[in-house]
Amino acid sequence: MDKFNWIRKYNDLFETINQQNSEAYFSGPRFLGIIREFDETYADYQQFIAYRNEKGLSTSRKTYFFDILSQFQDDVRDKIIERIYEVANKAEKKPIEKTVEKEVSELAIKIEKEEKISSSEVIENPSVFISYSWDNEEHKNWVLNLAKRLRENGIEVILDRYELQGGKNIAHFMDRALENADKVLVIFTPNYKLKADKREGGVGYEYSILNNDIYKNIAGNSKYIPVLKSGTMETSVPAFIQQFIAIDVRDDAQYEQKVREITLTLYDKPIIKKPGIGKKPRWAE
Repeated sequence: MDKFNWIRKYNDLFETINQQNSEAYFSGPRFLGIIREFDETYADYQQFIAYRNEKGLSTSRKTYFFDILSQFQDDVRDKIIERIYEVANKAEKKPIEKTVEKEVSELAIKIEKEEKISSSEVIENPSVFISYSWDNEEHKNWVLNLAKRLRENGIEVILDRYELQGGKNIAHFMDRALENADKVLVIFTPNYKLKADKREGGVGYEYSILNNDIYKNIAGNSKYIPVLKSGTMETSVPAFIQQFIAIDVRDDAQYEQKVREITLTLYDKPIIKKPGIGKKPRWAE
């Protein structure tokens, strides 16, 4: 199946099974129960979440439902999806009053939410995906060095040069990286803007996704952080992103200061701490 058709099909499915107050809602345990109908050796919910936490993978339902379904051949995956729709449609037709099955489902949802909160409380190292263009070897090495410095500062870095090897699916890597990362650093250069505006190559694909995500959360964006490496805001940054504050790293003399600024931003810490408020002075009475 064409990748984009599969993503569209999956998004339709998830919209159906993500209705919080509906009988069609699928919690993690319920979803994995369907998967085990087709592969009885597949991990149960507790095992699966423990594995993803161990590997540092996202425990977002939308992400790991997608990852699970992507592991199956197209014909098997279609049968699984049909089965999920069948269960969801039957559930929707049940009486509104609570049944034992509904109570079990609600308990499963509660357990899943509690486990997700619990797992997030112990995560001390934020993850960041670095989006950039391969302008030249000097620029690629600058990004690689930045990634090394951020890892030294306790930040989990998702970088193509760390993760991708021969035979890997680049589009799938970018999809998962943008979805799973807590933050995304976008390293802007004139070449990045050119590829982004033309929707060309990996940069164009990444920018299409992040641009859409930012647009949906334009007022509260804190995930996507613009970093101006060369050129100007006008020549390096696509017009839509120019409204956001960028971290300017063009001056090599300020490199250490800028690494500190990026690190604090990734930890959601202020660059300048607000001083405590004092008492009203007498002369202001």
